[in-house]
Amino acid sequence: MPDDFLLTYASFNADNQPFIDCQIGDEIKRRELFGQDLSLEFDFSTKYCTGWVDFENHSSQICPDSATVDGKYENCLKCRDRTGFNPAFYNADSVSAQQEKINQNPHFVYLAYFAPGVIKVGISQEERGIRRLLEQGARLALKLETFSSALIARQYEAKIARLDGIVETMPIHKKLELIKQPFDRATGEEKLRQKLLEIEQKIGVSFPKSELIPCEDYFHTAGVDLTRVVLMKDQNQLAGRVRSIIGPILIADYDGQLLAYNVKKFIGYQAQTVDGAIDIEIPSTQLALF
Repeated sequence: MPDDFLLTYASFNADNQPFIDCQIGDEIKRRELFGQDLSLEFDFSTKYCTGWVDFENHSSQICPDSATVDGKYENCLKCRDRTGFNPAFYNADSVSAQQEKINQNPHFVYLAYFAPGVIKVGISQEERGIRRLLEQGARLALKLETFSSALIARQYEAKIARLDGIVETMPIHKKLELIKQPFDRATGEEKLRQKLLEIEQKIGVSFPKSELIPCEDYFHTAGVDLTRVVLMKDQNQLAGRVRSIIGPILIADYDGQLLAYNVKKFIGYQAQTVDGAIDIEIPSTQLALF
């Protein structure tokens, strides 16, 4: 990792491998995560704009003003306007030219499985492959069908979202809690198939091309006992060898203990690589479990 950088983005690439983007001066450097030894301290005193996305050239750009932002935002107003992306476009009073163009691209509807009884419906651009599912940390998913535009896909998403037992949003604190639950692929597939049958019956539409997506295969959780993870919620440090990435949750091996961090919490903050080992304070309420 660089000595000093601004963490601007975390996602999965076209090969479905996790990465982070680090802003160093006027450049953005991409770093892969699996197997990396991290020893980072973040300065939470000031949050900076993470820049904007040029969808025409599929590239990330730094904020030209080096603006600071409120804690709930990742971008300043000017960079949000430059990007023009609004995933909740269907609730907006107006839609940007950039969003209009995105909406004209093929989108697919999916069901994302997180745990028994926790299934989310959503849409994603076809050209992004399964990256949206991986970003969310779905353990398993059903890709129902691809439609010619976001507007058509959204109509089906809205109908499905009104059914019992399906959510449209999944907050990060819930994801952190759910990763400690044992994942069983057979159970997940059964729950998804049952929910699909229920959807088809209730909205009167069949999805014969539905495709199962084994998201868990990309998270490198094999051999990792997730029931042992310690949830790190308030620390400004990120340390350990990266073992798994489940959506926005990074799991690192720190001195024999598995620590789970919400990577999104660190986005927009300056990081410094610390020489040698960092002394991490493990939450005492969780230490009692070991």
